[in-house]
Amino acid sequence: MAKPRIVIIFPAWETGWRAGGKILASPLVLALLAALTPPEFEILLIDENVEPVDTNILADLVAISCMTASSPRAYEIADAFRARGIPVVLGGIHPTIMPDEAGQHADTVVVGEAEPVWKTLLEDFAAGHLKPRYQHDVFCDLVNLPVPRRELLHQDRYFTTNIVQTARGCPNACSFCSVWKVAGRKYRFRPIPEVIAELRTLRGKRVGFIDDNFPGNPFRAKELLEAMIPLKLKWVGQATLDMAKDPELLRLLALSGCYAMFVGIESVSQENLSATHKVPNIGLDMEVAIRTIHRAGIEIVGSFVLGLDEDGPSVFADTLEFAERNKLALAQFSALTPFPGTLTRQQLVDEGRILSNDWGLYTMGNVVYQPKHMTPEELAEGRARVLREFYSIPSIIRRNATTRRRLGPRLVANLLYRYRGTF
Repeated sequence: MAKPRIVIIFPAWETGWRAGGKILASPLVLALLAALTPPEFEILLIDENVEPVDTNILADLVAISCMTASSPRAYEIADAFRARGIPVVLGGIHPTIMPDEAGQHADTVVVGEAEPVWKTLLEDFAAGHLKPRYQHDVFCDLVNLPVPRRELLHQDRYFTTNIVQTARGCPNACSFCSVWKVAGRKYRFRPIPEVIAELRTLRGKRVGFIDDNFPGNPFRAKELLEAMIPLKLKWVGQATLDMAKDPELLRLLALSGCYAMFVGIESVSQENLSATHKVPNIGLDMEVAIRTIHRAGIEIVGSFVLGLDEDGPSVFADTLEFAERNKLALAQFSALTPFPGTLTRQQLVDEGRILSNDWGLYTMGNVVYQPKHMTPEELAEGRARVLREFYSIPSIIRRNATTRRRLGPRLVANLLYRYRGTF
């Protein structure tokens, strides 16, 4: 008898990039869910960012993982499969926060992490009695996680499929972020030997770590970094600026092959940082921290949120000047987005400032609320102007002319951002 076929889908939200060829990195969730699936099932993975979703494909069960911006597309795909009588499971950040909404488009909703419930869900499916919801009361402990099945992905359509997670959770409760809601406020770590064993299975030496704050626990981070040094990796991750306070941590980051960190700078205003509970940056001389990190040989990809309640029209020039003056390798400039489950959304709902509940607009590039000190149009136009100027040829030259370190890759990355048309 043929094995039951599970199709696991990651829907796209930027339709212009859907099936658009090679992209930066694969989503970890696809390969991880495949690894959690018992061998008695056939598995097909579809990342809509690099290939189209055929809703007429042969499937016995469809599982879709989505974020807020991709949820309308996830619902569209789910509805099409269900119209054919194929059961659909919805999970991910958005269904975890909005399970009742997701349940209108699915036979089953997974609330929270899949690891504790996936096997039971598949057993129930095989027995013909899927429950409408699967949820574990506590966060999983991340011990003995399987190695993600990256070989099932179209590896030639990504610059890398070497996406690895070593920890979950975030102790910070930034008001515009939902990570702490869905992953908890305590760090949970994978055993270091298991992380190293997975790293040894990867093809190539370039790795992206998706921990929300890789060195968040410096003691554990140093132990992991020491173990990574012999692997001679070249890697990027996510961190906060307060890593600059620990010279030994910076030394080990560089020795282990870290060449760039995605860092949430968020705002040049200390009032905004305090109001949004961005604890690592409050009271920190961010420019000194950036220079310290740069001296350690680590580039910074800065993330900024525009349109916070202390922002007026001057925020655009101030933020652009800060990003250029500090020679950030790359930067993301987002419009404040009131994602479901965040404190920001609750505040804006209470104040009657939400302008749209169309989740497809929640890409961090659209203005879906009423800013406090400017019009929505001023925020949208100001954000576009910052992106245009930061990725202009003169700015790219100014930010890169004084360094020889990884000059070629830095220029290529900036030109890709410019070519992509992020503005």
